[in-house]
Amino acid sequence: MIVLVRCDDRLIHGQCMTVIVKDYKIKDIIVVDDYTAKNQILKSVFEAAVPSNMSARVYTLDEGIPKIESALENDERTLILMKSPVVYHELREKIKNFPNELNIGPMSKRKGTTEVQATSHLLPTEAQAIKDVVANGAHVYFQQVPKQPRIEWDEVKNRFDV
Repeated sequence: MIVLVRCDDRLIHGQCMTVIVKDYKIKDIIVVDDYTAKNQILKSVFEAAVPSNMSARVYTLDEGIPKIESALENDERTLILMKSPVVYHELREKIKNFPNELNIGPMSKRKGTTEVQATSHLLPTEAQAIKDVVANGAHVYFQQVPKQPRIEWDEVKNRFDV
């Protein structure tokens, strides 16, 4: 069962492991990121970054689809993790019954980004992906950790020319 779908450009890191995983009682993490999946060193670092009572696997988008479909059907509390809302948009198009809720956590400030909050910045392509999925029924919110207030897409969408 997928309990959380999250964009966080750091993927698996301390905050994810100490707060997100514990609050959601995650036992399995599926990372969908083409770059990380194709870099054996990065991939092995992320897969080893979880406690022994959990599993983490890193896949390209295409490799991740059957793994996510399987996670939709089982009882293992699973986190789907990606670096960009563009990947979420692609997964929603390719996977029947993919969750209609996206949590966006930290997204680094990069050239061409617009700030949503101090820890979340979006490129125009990322904002467009969010606009598209929201128009198709998804709920998108920004929240670094569960105990912080949520910022809804509707509250910030006017910052973007998409």
